[in-house]
Amino acid sequence: MPALRGFTMHLTEGGMVSLVGRNGAGKTTFFNVITGLYTPDAGEFVLGGTPYQPTAVHEVAKAGIARTFQNIRIFKEMTLLENVVVGMHRHLDYGAPGLLLSLPKYRAAERRARDRALELLSWVKLDHKAHDIA
Repeated sequence: MPALRGFTMHLTEGGMVSLVGRNGAGKTTFFNVITGLYTPDAGEFVLGGTPYQPTAVHEVAKAGIARTFQNIRIFKEMTLLENVVVGMHRHLDYGAPGLLLSLPKYRAAERRARDRALELLSWVKLDHKAHDIA
């Protein structure tokens, strides 16, 4: 039985979405298709009006597609805030010299990441624990 038969989803750019359903509903299959782990037998995944089939993991990240796993791993020696910021580093643009020399562009990017991480912790009502060890 096809897992995603009749499944259609339209998202707006810049949005954040949760996909919820019972066990076996096809949630994991859906994510495996859009992240390129599975190739669909039929149908297509359209991104920005163009059929999309990623061939490498870095293409998925470059397209802005991210996923989480149910068996998440956290850095237990870091704070909640630091754990969230770690997940954002793929999206920061300051280059190796900026990081190594702590250039202004690096410091500004890190500040924006921390601010955004605090917003996200606030959204899930964990901002009051931002500086607690995970």
